[in-house]
Amino acid sequence: MVSVAAVVPPLIPGAGSAGSLATLTPDAERLPLPAAPAPARQAELVYALSRLDASGRLSATTVLARLRWRTPIRLAATVVGTSVVFRPDRHGVFALDPKRKVVVPLLLRGPCRLRTGDQALLVADTRENLLAVHPTPALEKIVLSRHASLIGGTGDDD
Repeated sequence: MVSVAAVVPPLIPGAGSAGSLATLTPDAERLPLPAAPAPARQAELVYALSRLDASGRLSATTVLARLRWRTPIRLAATVVGTSVVFRPDRHGVFALDPKRKVVVPLLLRGPCRLRTGDQALLVADTRENLLAVHPTPALEKIVLSRHASLIGGTGDDD
């Protein structure tokens, strides 16, 4: 009787009649592993809570010290959502109080719902050289959202 392997050629390319596989390609050159991406820029943030006085001033000694802002410095201010962002700008129309307090102008307090006696979170971003003033309603929105994620078990405490 004639063996099947002698009559029917192997179905696997590169296989010999004895059933062993021949090397199909020469040894491949190893490629270098990709480099890990650079970590995302971490902001250097400094926080302080301050209460708005009747003149619209917030005590900001600690955050201003980290920003190295000195009087007389001119500032530009922008309302973003319900917060105010201050940046140094030599043509800015705002200035620090001589006692190193941040003055939130009345025109900017309205859109932020910031009233005399309200507390605000001051956040100094030393890399971006800016100061953000977040009034209580903005803080409540952030905290309630975070709190809801913790209750639901979806909080991510890295």
